[in-house]
Amino acid sequence: MRYDIEADWLWQFACNYRCGYCFIDPQALGSKVPPLGTPAEWQDGFRRTGRTWLLHITGGEPTVHPDFVEICRLLAQDHYLSLNSNLSHRSIEAFAEAVDPARVHFINAALHHDERQARGGLDAFVERVRLLKARGFPVLVTQVADTALLPRFDDLVQRMAAEGLVVFPKALRGSHQGRIYPQAYTDAERQQIRRLARAAREAAPELAHHLGEAPSINVFEEERRLEVVDYSGRRCGAGPRFVQINAQAQVLRCGSPVSFGNLLRGPVTLPKDERRCRTSYCPYFCDKYSVAPAVPAGRVGAGA
Repeated sequence: MRYDIEADWLWQFACNYRCGYCFIDPQALGSKVPPLGTPAEWQDGFRRTGRTWLLHITGGEPTVHPDFVEICRLLAQDHYLSLNSNLSHRSIEAFAEAVDPARVHFINAALHHDERQARGGLDAFVERVRLLKARGFPVLVTQVADTALLPRFDDLVQRMAAEGLVVFPKALRGSHQGRIYPQAYTDAERQQIRRLARAAREAAPELAHHLGEAPSINVFEEERRLEVVDYSGRRCGAGPRFVQINAQAQVLRCGSPVSFGNLLRGPVTLPKDERRCRTSYCPYFCDKYSVAPAVPAGRVGAGA
């Protein structure tokens, strides 16, 4: 891929699932999809920036958007996409037909096992993963390492392996049932997540090779999400090399309120300077775009 800037693009908060560990308020999950721009207006908005984008499309559940397929089809003509989806909506099948897989870096197929089982959608998930892979899309099947599921996680891995799918664990992050994660994981749970992550990597070595550049949602290094990293003070590419796009089409400097403009109303003026981190947004993007302080030579390996 040759792109100038990446965006974590939150389309809307609406979602058809109600996972117990979701960080979005249930009322927002049940909200209507906001009637923003047409697919052509979105295409024009990104073209006006004069940049080639890598757009990580997420939500909520982006596939429930009525214009999901057409927006993706038009944007993929000029830019690259990655997608976070539970694959529960049939629009993903139309997406597979309409969008060039060469313009899609990866699809994070979120399993959400217990919610999916309650809705009877596990078979549909497997078939849609197979369809996407057959069309040439790189698919990462992931499952949040919910503490209620961890005792059954190995069984889930085996069941999915029988279907030809590798499941990557994703560590919980934030508040869940009155506890803060990942800090609240027990030592035994941490060991299990590390083992699951290592086993998934070993089961799918060709996937990392096919992706080339590590995915922004880098589940190949999920063990690192078990630790809380303070990014404050690091030099960061948020602004010139990475932005967040919110549900109102505003372009923001990661998790801060600093706006660079609105893609639909224009103009969007992106900064050229890198700054020191003043906030904490998402460890995946922070890992990718922040620069860790140099370790003094005398301290390399200290404490090992």
